[in-house]
Amino acid sequence: MISTLRIVDDQLVLDFPYDKEQVDEIKKIAGSKWDKISKVWRLPVTSIEDARIFAVRHGFVVENEVLTFSVPKKRTGRQVSMEGDWLYLEFPYERVIIKAVKQVPGITWNSAKKAWRAPKSSVSEVIAWAEKFSIDVDADIRIYSELAKKEVGKLIEASRSTDAEISIPSLRADLLPYQRAGVAYASNAKRAFIADEMGLGKTLQAIATIEYVWDSYPAVVVCPPSLVLNWKAEYNRWLPERRVEVIRPGAKEMPDEGTYDVIVVGYSNLSKWEKQLSKHRSYVFDESHYCKTTTAKRTKSAQKIAKSAPKDGLVLCLTGTPVTNRPAEYASQLEILGQLKEFGGLWGFYRRYCNAFQDSYGQWNISGHSHLDELNDRLRGTCYIRRTKDQVLSELPPVIHSPILVEGNATAMNEYRKAEKDIVDYLVQRAKELAEELGQSPRSAAVIARIKAESNETLVRLSVLRRLSAKAKMASIEEWVQSRIDDGKKVVIAAHHRDIVDDLARKFGNLRIQGGMDVAEVEQQKKKFQELPVEDAPVIVLSIQAAKTGHTLTAAQDILFVELPWTPADLDQTFSRLHRLGQKGSVTVTYALTEGTIDEEIYDLIERKRSVVNAAVDGVITDDNDGAIKLILDLMGI
Repeated sequence: MISTLRIVDDQLVLDFPYDKEQVDEIKKIAGSKWDKISKVWRLPVTSIEDARIFAVRHGFVVENEVLTFSVPKKRTGRQVSMEGDWLYLEFPYERVIIKAVKQVPGITWNSAKKAWRAPKSSVSEVIAWAEKFSIDVDADIRIYSELAKKEVGKLIEASRSTDAEISIPSLRADLLPYQRAGVAYASNAKRAFIADEMGLGKTLQAIATIEYVWDSYPAVVVCPPSLVLNWKAEYNRWLPERRVEVIRPGAKEMPDEGTYDVIVVGYSNLSKWEKQLSKHRSYVFDESHYCKTTTAKRTKSAQKIAKSAPKDGLVLCLTGTPVTNRPAEYASQLEILGQLKEFGGLWGFYRRYCNAFQDSYGQWNISGHSHLDELNDRLRGTCYIRRTKDQVLSELPPVIHSPILVEGNATAMNEYRKAEKDIVDYLVQRAKELAEELGQSPRSAAVIARIKAESNETLVRLSVLRRLSAKAKMASIEEWVQSRIDDGKKVVIAAHHRDIVDDLARKFGNLRIQGGMDVAEVEQQKKKFQELPVEDAPVIVLSIQAAKTGHTLTAAQDILFVELPWTPADLDQTFSRLHRLGQKGSVTVTYALTEGTIDEEIYDLIERKRSVVNAAVDGVITDDNDGAIKLILDLMGI
């Protein structure tokens, strides 16, 4: 039997199967009577507001005539009305009522309407306040409240989901259950934070969400400048059919719309291309805390282009930073999402959640925090999904491998290119000399064998390229590590060259393990890293050869390789300093690769089945020299 609410003659009729809870509730509505003959409940039309609210709350089918019928009501000057995205509270001045109304989340005084204004997300609190002081509430507000409760409840439940029914055939990835839940939440909310802890795949979830939602291209991805190439690499990995363009620093023009599905731009370039980046279907703001400062130029540009998205378009903010003790930083990001109004607007948010106050000099202080539990619930019920590694540990592999491709500093890359040319010129000349000496082709097995015999010298030359590649990405490395520290996470950094180890150690607290240190000093450095809080010991830097065995560094779950060793064995032994007995989480191994350098070649060697590398020389590459030989031949074009 379908439960219904309709008008018959001059009465309201409620017809539904017996339910004790519903019967007890309907008895409380003024004028309600049970019709024993027709077996329905009848109410006077003067009770239509309460009847509609009852019907909506319990999922009744409500006839259109009931929805459109209204009983004229006299305006009393003490009422709550709804207009657009806001609730307006009108009442004569009374100190007690004023004190109470200020407790409504997001409430502010609207001088234009001479009324207090609250976001619709505070409808339950507004109704409770109105009932306490016998203030009239429009019927449509009560009905909206019932519908909103159900919707918010669904979103909060979804924000904590660990799986969802999601299928994206074009995506070349098997999403983990919690990632499917993330895509489901974001695609439903449309304007949302994906705020999972670092290492849980926010980038993949964003890519999958755009692909899953119908008509979501062309899309704009805004990210830290150091990650623009990585976004393109990730798209090539998961959705190679999508056309992805990158706006590089110094670009004089942007690709024409229609020539790309996704365009990636760094925050530093955003203002320059603001007009051209407007009016796309979807927007992703990676590391959205870059826009935490309301007055910053890039924040204003981000808000403008996001606002240009269609109402049914996607706007996603990716950040691994949860609600902190400085929630003011979230206001500008909520504005990017178009969700700040749900929290009372800028000053409604500041007053409610930042404990805003004026100091003795009349300056506003918004650095505090208040009602954080409420804020978290409201975020989850509006636009926020977050999972930590601990929550989804059973779904994660014990070790997650994550390469990131970064653009090198221009000056350092010029030095790299010069050194690379010198090495290539030397190798080509040496091959010619050997070919002449042996009377054979430079590509002959005999010449290659002689080059291999001299590989120790060439390995030293290639080491110069490794060092210069590391130097070129230092700014990106420092940015990456600092973001982890800001999130309260410890980090292990692995490098090869002594000056790289020293530079990074000095930057992040001076803890290191490298050759030349005595045993007592090494143990002291490890003890500090393992036992001190992240504020005092956030990072330890390892020399790969000196620290790849015999050490335990389980205080961290993140290790970043600034330079790569030649063999998978050295690599695995190094990250095993974290992935060992005592580690309580999944370890994320990140490889920072400078675009267009030896980094990419070495990474490819290591990843080629992560076992042995098939080579053009003598079958199998198993050691450092053989790895170098493969690169030497590649450089020479052999």
